[in-house]
Amino acid sequence: MPESKPRPYRIGATLRTTDTALLRGFAALHASGCIDHIQVRVIPGGTFSRDLAAIAASGIPATVHAPHHGHGVNPCAPAAYDDRPLAEIKAHIELAMNQTFEAADTLGAEAIIIHAGWYEPGGRSAALDEFSRFLDRHFDPRLTLENLPAVFRGRPMLGTTAEELVDLADGRIRGFCLDFAHLYCAANHLKIPYPEALEPFQALNIRHLHLSNTEDGSIADRHLPLDHPGGGLPFRDVIQYIRTRPEVPVSLEYRRPAGFYASQVAVFDAIYGKYS
Repeated sequence: MPESKPRPYRIGATLRTTDTALLRGFAALHASGCIDHIQVRVIPGGTFSRDLAAIAASGIPATVHAPHHGHGVNPCAPAAYDDRPLAEIKAHIELAMNQTFEAADTLGAEAIIIHAGWYEPGGRSAALDEFSRFLDRHFDPRLTLENLPAVFRGRPMLGTTAEELVDLADGRIRGFCLDFAHLYCAANHLKIPYPEALEPFQALNIRHLHLSNTEDGSIADRHLPLDHPGGGLPFRDVIQYIRTRPEVPVSLEYRRPAGFYASQVAVFDAIYGKYS
């Protein structure tokens, strides 16, 4: 039989460290060539060492995603929307970031994706300063800053546009992660065309790409399947961007088993072919 042609993109799945029960299926996807990598989202906790060992043993190439506000790590405003004592919050962030760096070291990850986070209304200037202090304490050259929706649950987020990411990076963070759905939500919130929001990302050093779908016109990130009938992500623009960066990994972002990812990779391949 003739050899199949290599794909003109790199694509992978996302796995939380606590979801090691999914590993066998993901390892089979990687062995078959369906996925190239996994994005490992670190969930801080007592089972971390055991979970990390299992992921490393799978042998699947990995990128690491740091915990975000949903797991108690909100770099730009640690205490925003959090009732825990500040000392407890700081101790949790210290543990979480140490586990994140350990995961990257163990898995040989070249990128550690991070969110700047959300802040309380009126607190943007303080959030910018706090993120800089976070980098003072937790800087690593592998840090890769991801763009976020403009709001989440009605709360403002930091790092929405390409220009804002550059300001936050402050010459220290050298790589960025473009989340296409986040950008779609931000463009809808800012009421600007998606191509206009996407254009400034052409000039950034993009190390990683995130892909899922969300409702047409939505400002909220929903992580819907790519082929969701109500999805609005403008795939023509997305695929044209991916085509110019065939070496940059694209991570599909769902908390689902291997069979779901296999079907979504097939959907992505069809979309890629349609707009290439």
